[in-house]
Parts: sequence; structure tokens; C-alpha cells
Amino acid sequence: QSAQYIEEQGGNPHRVALFGQEKAGTVWAICDMNMILHNNSDAASNIENGDTIANPLHKESGTYKKFDRVIANPPFSQNYNKSEVKFESRFAYGWAPETGKKADLMFVQHMIASLKDRGMMATIMPHGVLFRGGREKAIREKLIEGLHNEGETIIEAIIGLPQGLFYGTGIPACVVVINKNKPDELKDKILFINADAEFAEGKNQNKLRPEDIEKIDFVFTNKKKYDKYSRLVDLKKIRENEYNLNIRRYVDNTPESEPENVKAHLNGGIPKLEVESFKKEYDKFNFDYKIMFLGNSEFLKFREEISEKDLIKEKIEDEASVKESFHEMREAIKKWWEYAKDDFSKIELSKENGHKISEIRKELLHSMKQEFVKVGVLDDFQSSGVFVNWWNNIKYDLKTISSVGWSESLIPDDVLISTFFSFEEEEIEKIESKLAEEESLLAETLEEVDYEGEEDKKPSKSEITKYLKSEAKELNQLGKDRDAAELKSQVDAIEKHDNQVKKLKKGLTHKQDELKHKVLLKRLGSEGSKKHFNDLIEQAQEDLKKAEESSEEKIHGKNRTTVINNLKKDISVLEKKLAEIEGFMDSIGGMIEPADCKILILRKHFDLINNELNRYLNNEKRALITILENFWDKYKVPSKELEEERAKAKQELDEYLNKLRYYDG
Repeated sequence: QSAQYIEEQGGNPHRVALFGQEKAGTVWAICDMNMILHNNSDAASNIENGDTIANPLHKESGTYKKFDRVIANPPFSQNYNKSEVKFESRFAYGWAPETGKKADLMFVQHMIASLKDRGMMATIMPHGVLFRGGREKAIREKLIEGLHNEGETIIEAIIGLPQGLFYGTGIPACVVVINKNKPDELKDKILFINADAEFAEGKNQNKLRPEDIEKIDFVFTNKKKYDKYSRLVDLKKIRENEYNLNIRRYVDNTPESEPENVKAHLNGGIPKLEVESFKKEYDKFNFDYKIMFLGNSEFLKFREEISEKDLIKEKIEDEASVKESFHEMREAIKKWWEYAKDDFSKIELSKENGHKISEIRKELLHSMKQEFVKVGVLDDFQSSGVFVNWWNNIKYDLKTISSVGWSESLIPDDVLISTFFSFEEEEIEKIESKLAEEESLLAETLEEVDYEGEEDKKPSKSEITKYLKSEAKELNQLGKDRDAAELKSQVDAIEKHDNQVKKLKKGLTHKQDELKHKVLLKRLGSEGSKKHFNDLIEQAQEDLKKAEESSEEKIHGKNRTTVINNLKKDISVLEKKLAEIEGFMDSIGGMIEPADCKILILRKHFDLINNELNRYLNNEKRALITILENFWDKYKVPSKELEEERAKAKQELDEYLNKLRYYDG
């Protein structure tokens, strides 16, 4: 990922040397293999196997090596043995307890010591290191005040992360960022970011979404303050808190408690103040909540036409202001795309003019946020989320465009089909529709037969026809020709539908293969297609030769004779397709032109970002619907009404039990 990031910024990852050290042998071996698979064998040779705290294995000029950047996720809550530690000067801030699983700050100190004078590091840490007392507090105090109590901290930021991000542990974690080259105006400050509430839930593991990462990055880079999210804190404040770095002390993101109005619960009605408290959410869609409610006093009620909870959703989706907001956002993205797509032309030339993809990304993100935020439905970070999710989907396309131009390989088959082969697509859809109809008629005809096969097993067509023929034969022998004729007509109907299904399936396969062939020719052209089929024929002929020379009865689990016959059949089909190329090329209008490739790739990219925008807009609409549905759930039925219904039900039950003489007297 680091190499990929450098490449995206227009740098050369091969100019950066990667070093690492891992104690667990299995993890070390996996890391080595990972480097080799990513074509970085130099890095693989720089990954050492050993205990980092006890003995750093990367050395230079007789001491431990120093680096420009350090990124780490060390194991949480470990013990260590001081007597085994080499290069004790690494731990100038103090020694953490050897027992009690508190070696976390030893890892932090090793990383700090391994940094050059202008170096930076980021490490994952458990929250305990931020507030535990004893020797850990003493280390923390020096990290905050400086080794010589100069009142300047090398801690740049502490970022709280959501729970469940890391495999195998649910322990809350944070990112500690150290910067030995902090700007003067930040030397007596620490940035706190509380990002623990913004994530996507997973089945086994939670994850940060692209928009969550973008938000953390933006706030960290710009040192921005956001309510319940981030704050730049002076060391004076941290001293007042006795060097406790617990993130919630400085950025408390505890959600507001759900308001409950006792009067409304008892007597009915929806508190007007509570309804009005969601003004920010209404304003996103210029939504007037009064279209949902009656009354202007302290309590409101839903309008008579909203007689069921499901009608709330319908009412909001039909509301003109909501539809208009969607329309404005779609117009905004079209407007943005008109000049954004021109920036993509720069990507194709990026190798010649040095216009880096990262610069284009920055320009596009900024311009999109400007267009979206003006409408008001999505905020700054949600707009970034739309962009970042889209960019992550297309970034490998951009890399290809930057390297080889607007390649046809970037166009999905369905886009080529809808653009050049819509007639063939309609033909296939008609056959599929007829096939579905015939299969349905066949199933209905089979179900009409009074036949029960094995228990818990649906009888097959052949079983049913066999049964009908047998029954008809018996009836003929008994002289019941009319009954036998009815059964034979059922057999005829079944076979008629079955034959039609087989015919349609054969025709469908032929049309699908033909369309697939046309798409390939459109994509590769005459020469490219000939090479493609010649390569396939050559490979099939090699496989055939091996199969014919083999003394084994089975090849890849299949009968040798069957394999040989299948290969001969494949070669015949491929040779036929090869011979048809020139004729097909005329019928499809030749190979796709480079200009068409660019148009279709840009259309694909626009469709992707448009879909992403719709996803975000629908999320906001759902949030609005949920707010109003919550009022229904909380206040629609008051306590008095529930008690009256209960009393009525009890009275009816008592009367019923009296009639049955369950009560004495």
C-alpha cells in the first residue's frame, strides 16, 4: 500500500527502501512472500526475523539504523525482559513495567529512536497507553513535555479508531502520530481526532470506509476543528488533566440521549419542539415537516391521510422538494462532469507532461465538493465520500489510461453490447422470455399430473411421462380407451413443451455464442481476433497431441477418449470461427475506433459516479424517513389508549370466561 501510495502521488516506489522486523516466524515468512508477490524482492531481503525490543537487527555504523518514516502495528499488551535488551539508549523516555503486559510504550520509544531528525511515524496502540498511571504515565509525561522538559511535544496527533477493525481482537485502538519536525506553531499542541463512530459494520470485522479515511486525512492534514470529531489541544490543557490523553476528555462524541416527552406518551401527540429539532435534516431537502402533521400548539399529530406507518415513506418520496433536491444533485454532477472529463485527457498524457494523477484527483475532488455542497443535501465529507468511493473503483483504469491510453480492455462487454449490438441483445431477450414462458407451461403441465413420486423428492419429467404411458397402457388393456386418450394427450402436451424448451435453449446458446464472438471481434479487430483464435487452436492442438500420446486411461479425471473427442470438437469450432472472421467484421462495422473507446470509458466512469451519488442521496432520504417513522413508533399510540384497549380486551375475556363458567358464582 505504501508503494501504491507513492506511485499515485507521481513518485517512484523503487527509489524507496523498505525495512521491517517481525518476531513470529510464520508472520515473517508470510511478509517475505508478500513482498516477493508484489515484485519487491529487495524489501523481502530487508525483512528480519527477531524481537524488535530486545535486539533491532537493522544496523548501520555500529548502531541501530534510522529511517525517514516508520509505520507499525505492533502486538498489543506484551511483556519484555530488560536484561535481554540491547541498545538501551533507545528508551530515553523511561522503562515500562516488564510484566503486566505493558510493553506498548517500549515499541513507541524504539520507533522514535529509529527516526531521523526530521522523521515521522504512525503506530497503532491500545487505548491503555493514553491514560494508565505509574511508569507509563512518567513516559507519557516526557513524550508530552519533551526529554528535557522544554514544553514542546513530538506527538502530532492521536486518532481514535472504531472497535473491531483488527483481526482477532476487539480492543479499542488508536493511531499515535509522532513528528520530529513539527511546525513551531504546533509544538505545544496535540491534535485529537475521535473517529470511533464512523465506520462500516462487517460480519467478522468492521472496516473504515474510503470516506472515513478521507475525513481523517483531511482533518489531520489541515488541523481542523469539528464538533464531536476533532480538536487541537494546548499542552496547558493536557497538564491540567495530569497528562491523561484519553481521547474523550478532549473530544467527546457521545450521542445525545433520545428525548422522551412524558405528556405525549401519556396523552398522545408529538412534541413540536422535538419535531423542530431536526431542522438540519429537513433543510437538506428543503422539506417542510408541516406537510406531515396537523396542529400548531405544543403537540402535533400526523395528518389523517397518513393512517399507517408505511405511508410516511410514500409521502416523503412523492414530496416535490425531495424530488427537486435529487434533480438538483443530478444536474450538479452533470455540470461537474462536463469539465471533469476534460481532466481525464491529461491522464493519457501524464507521462509526457508530468501531470500527475494525484494532482488531477485533487482538482476533481475540490471541484466536485464545490458543486455538491452548494445544493445542500450532502456535506463536505459526504461529497468526498462519493468521490473517493468512485475514485477507488476507477483508479486501475486511470493507471492503464496513463500507461497505454484509452484501451478497449477497459470497456465492459455489456457496454459494447448496449452500444453496438442492441438488436442482437433484444433478440436474445425475446428468446429468454419465450423460454421462460415455455418452461412455466411445462412445469404447470407436469404439476397437473396426479402422480406422487418418492417422499421429499420432486418427480422428474421422465418419471412422470413414464408413469403416464404405463397408466395409459393399462387403461387400454382394460378397455378404457377414453381415459387412456386423456393421459396420452397429457404426454403429448409435456413432450410438446419439452421439445420447445430444448429448441429455444439451443437457439439461445447459438445467439449468445454469436454475440460473444461479435463482441470479441469488435474489441480486437480482424488481426487481433485471428491471433486470439490461432493461439487457442495451437494450445488445443498441443493438448490433443499430449492426450493422444498419453498411456493414462483418465486425463484430469475424465475418460481419455472423451477428452480427445472434445478437443477435436473444440478445434473444429475454433477453426470455423477463424474462417468466419472477415465476414463478421463487415457485419459489425469493423473494430472499435480509439475515439469511441474514450467515449465509452468516460461513459462507464460517469455511470459509476452517478450510481455512487444515488447511493448517498438514498441514504440521506432514508435517514429523513427514519426520523419521521421514529415519531410514529414513539408517540402514535398514547399510554391512555393502550390502557383502554387493555381494559376492553380484559372485559371481553372476562365475559367469555364467565360464559364458560370458569369463574365461581
